[in-house]
Amino acid sequence: MVQITVPVSEQFDFEHTVLSHGWYMLAPFVLDRDTMTLYYTYQLQAGGVVQLAMQNRDGYIQVDVPEYEQLSEASQIEIIRVVETIFNTAWDLGTFYAAMRDFDGYDWLEQERKGRILIGATLWEDLAKVLFTTNTTWAQTIQMSQRLCNLGQPHPTLPDTYAFPTAQKIAAMNFDELADTIRAGYRSAYLYELAQMIAKDGLDLESWYALDSDTLHRQVKSLKGYGDYAAGTIVRMLGHFDKLAIDSACRDMYAILHNGGVKGEDKAIKAHYARFGQWKGLVM
Repeated sequence: MVQITVPVSEQFDFEHTVLSHGWYMLAPFVLDRDTMTLYYTYQLQAGGVVQLAMQNRDGYIQVDVPEYEQLSEASQIEIIRVVETIFNTAWDLGTFYAAMRDFDGYDWLEQERKGRILIGATLWEDLAKVLFTTNTTWAQTIQMSQRLCNLGQPHPTLPDTYAFPTAQKIAAMNFDELADTIRAGYRSAYLYELAQMIAKDGLDLESWYALDSDTLHRQVKSLKGYGDYAAGTIVRMLGHFDKLAIDSACRDMYAILHNGGVKGEDKAIKAHYARFGQWKGLVM
């Protein structure tokens, strides 16, 4: 078994990051709650498929690759970068915690080391999954994500276990076949167009990680099928918190926490979070 360690800061909390939102429920993530082991199936750049078994340790994340006796140094470095990406380990939340001290009732964020968000290994993966959250139920999001993931490269030894498919794989498919397989409704066309833009038109999503919040928000909204909610979600997952992402779940929770159980209009939600300034998206 190959075992890799990924150092983390004192601000890092494994469980709270995993459970930060529903991404841990979407393939190729699998969470074993009994052992709090997060599994993620990943296709290496060299072509092989590995399942990363990640657990919390004091000061680091332990990553086990039990099906392999050895991996190249390059592949191990790649795995470290993947783990750092999906856990957003580079985020420094110190400024966020300091800002929250000015607001009564938010000291638990720092005490419990909350605020870090789980994401996918690539922006392509996250864009696909966010698209699958629009105008649908969470149960359907899980199903659509699973059907899309099943189009990826299979694990060499684990049955029914697949890495998330590359944009190139999806772009090379016949559209009707894709639509029939993932059964994502109108979203299938938007996903297929995005894959085509990446695979054939040279859209460089990697460059988007370096964009400022406003530019990234505009870039996401320039994609068909991505409105303010989707763009706000993506920018938040990439470490920009000055945008809101208001959906039905947010409206429901706002009603419970802040409005006596009565759903408020979006303008009321925006007004409530405006006081948090550059952090409003993360506080929400």
